[in-house]
Amino acid sequence: MIVCIPSLGRCETKTYRLFEQSGFEVFHFLEPQEMLDYNVPNKVSIEAKGKGIVYVRNFIKSWAKNNGHTHVCVCDDDVNHFGKAIQKRSRKFLGADVLKEIFVKFQQSGAAVAGINQRQYAWSETKTYKINRGKVEQLCLLNLSKVSWDYDESCAGKEDKDFVMQCIKNKQSFLFFPKVFLSAPVIGTNDGGLNWFYSQKKDGEAACRLASKWPKYSKIIKKKGRIDCRLNYEAFAKDQGLRVV
Repeated sequence: MIVCIPSLGRCETKTYRLFEQSGFEVFHFLEPQEMLDYNVPNKVSIEAKGKGIVYVRNFIKSWAKNNGHTHVCVCDDDVNHFGKAIQKRSRKFLGADVLKEIFVKFQQSGAAVAGINQRQYAWSETKTYKINRGKVEQLCLLNLSKVSWDYDESCAGKEDKDFVMQCIKNKQSFLFFPKVFLSAPVIGTNDGGLNWFYSQKKDGEAACRLASKWPKYSKIIKKKGRIDCRLNYEAFAKDQGLRVV
């Protein structure tokens, strides 16, 4: 499995070092005008400027397929460590070692997509994995032999949530490893990336677009002063005849 990190305006990113410490090969996907600014391994130009996060996610999928990769990890560029909840306590692990076991489980599972938790939520979890329940945000594992759909531009900013709904719609399953977590700055607060998107509160607009796409399974909520969309993956999966654990 390879690791793909899309990055914009964060030439000092160090996230790749976590993966390299654990023996993973990492590729960085950059806009052409920033290629020389980054001193990181395996730089790939996305061949366009200002196309947005949906474009780069779909570019990564196509690039990986064209280069013969089946299982891919796509990770945000501002993750600062990984860990696991053990006995109700969040414990930091060296590099990305904690991901090795779940990568194997994901490859063996036949699932199309998988995700892990955030540090502040992992400690309270009791299950080691969930099927068609949970979330896939900030770090996404893709089985490209199962994924036949693209990220939807109309849901830009919330495209990761929509991607999971499309997974279920295509009668494919996703895994969630709730005890394994990443730690990163609160989304939208770090310079670069989608900082402009969140500072202008475009995420609220994106949440409303997402809700309108999936009206039966969505709910608009206010979360820490921001508008978000909560999707009921479990209910949708059951309606599609998929297993929910």
